[in-house]
Amino acid sequence: MARNPEPSAKLASKLPIYSRAIDWESFYEKYPLPDVFAEGMYKWPAERVRALQNQRFLEVMAVGWSNPFYRNRWRQAGLEPGEIRSLNDIGKLPTFNSDDIKNDQQEHPPYGAMAGINLKEHMASSPVKLQTSGGTTGKPRMTLQGMVEWEMGALNTARSLYLMGARPGDIMQIPSTCSLANLGWAFYKACHDYLGVMPITTGSGVVTPTRRQLEVAFDCGVNCWVSFPEYLIRLAKASPEELGRDIRELKTKFILTFLGPDTEGTLRAEIEELWGCPVYDNYGTNEIGEGAFECRHKSGLHFMEDLNYFEILDSETNQPVTPGAIGNLVVTVFHRRVQPIIRFNLRDLARMVSTETCGCGSNFRRMDHFLGRSDNMVRMRGVNVYPMACLPAIKSDPRTTGEWLCEATVAERDGLAREELIVHVEHRGKTAAGSLDGLKKHLEARLKTDLGVSVEVKLVPEGGLDQVASLGEGKANRLIDRRPAYQKKN
Repeated sequence: MARNPEPSAKLASKLPIYSRAIDWESFYEKYPLPDVFAEGMYKWPAERVRALQNQRFLEVMAVGWSNPFYRNRWRQAGLEPGEIRSLNDIGKLPTFNSDDIKNDQQEHPPYGAMAGINLKEHMASSPVKLQTSGGTTGKPRMTLQGMVEWEMGALNTARSLYLMGARPGDIMQIPSTCSLANLGWAFYKACHDYLGVMPITTGSGVVTPTRRQLEVAFDCGVNCWVSFPEYLIRLAKASPEELGRDIRELKTKFILTFLGPDTEGTLRAEIEELWGCPVYDNYGTNEIGEGAFECRHKSGLHFMEDLNYFEILDSETNQPVTPGAIGNLVVTVFHRRVQPIIRFNLRDLARMVSTETCGCGSNFRRMDHFLGRSDNMVRMRGVNVYPMACLPAIKSDPRTTGEWLCEATVAERDGLAREELIVHVEHRGKTAAGSLDGLKKHLEARLKTDLGVSVEVKLVPEGGLDQVASLGEGKANRLIDRRPAYQKKN
């Protein structure tokens, strides 16, 4: 019987094998691994960081001029190649937003001219993955992730986790489903590929019910978590009921979450009290991944400066705001070549809190917590109201659960139509928090001060907003606009 010949070492696969599709040594030299980054680039002087940003900005500008989406927009703005000579000239470039991405994808389906690649040809040599936005402001927009883009989503997340204290041997539970949204994927890969941390991808409560989430955590000795505040609070409160155990028995090392406009620290304090561990904030989006994060000093969110350049622009004039003022975050991503991102107006509200050296030794600029979305603004009687700005007021009284939903509507008073803002607020009930006397009046007064407009508060029992506000493992919905003009437009 003839023997099969031994395979020849000279025979090489022509498939786009992931491990061979990139020069890893060069990749990690350009984008340092978490521990190398923490002691190196992260602590560079501000002037050296700026020089690196300038170099990478010019590199991505060359990519932009070869991309039909940007080339057409820039020429319509009267620009020609070579006019943008440094990062100092970035203000000459027009911004764009998610509406422009959606329009581009409608005109050039399904991925848009912005993708910048012939997908079939590109995939012959390099893997590509599709992710989408969360769809909280409409139909999810598609984002192609090439090899570098996909890997950077994990690496920059791993950097932030390392700076928060994640180390080999830790176990992180990730109650976020690995789906078209990138949160679950980014943290799974960050732990598994870069930190020696075991990821437990339990997925959302639909995939793994709360009781089972808790059982897994206690059985496996989970000591790190990433999830949304609402679900972290729910887990902590459910643990004694479901298992007869205090969540603090886990001896959690730290939690990474998304605190939103918790400017007074009440939400953070509540979670830290329930869990008995430090809680760190972070900020990211579908297109940029982990854009900003807190170090252990909790003195603002560090921009990931070697990978992105962030601006804060006035939401109406699109011009830079004065130091400390609130405006829209606009980002340029240096490493993206597939679907490049150059002056993307995220329409997320933020303000700079420091450009000075942090106590951790980093000179990366720091922003405040995410303060809401400018496109989720409600204009009530001439005043701009941001639903997320309700958080400090709602958290100011322990009789609330900390959950709320704004409802914009039109009511008729004395024969005249008048815009009204109703804020539905969950309460804990009389037995749990004492009398509810004065709570409605207190919240209405505080919200009028914080929002600059009078509102009506309607108290609802705990759990009453679960469905309508989509509370749980994902982003909560904080606004329903029932005004006829808005409904007709949408």
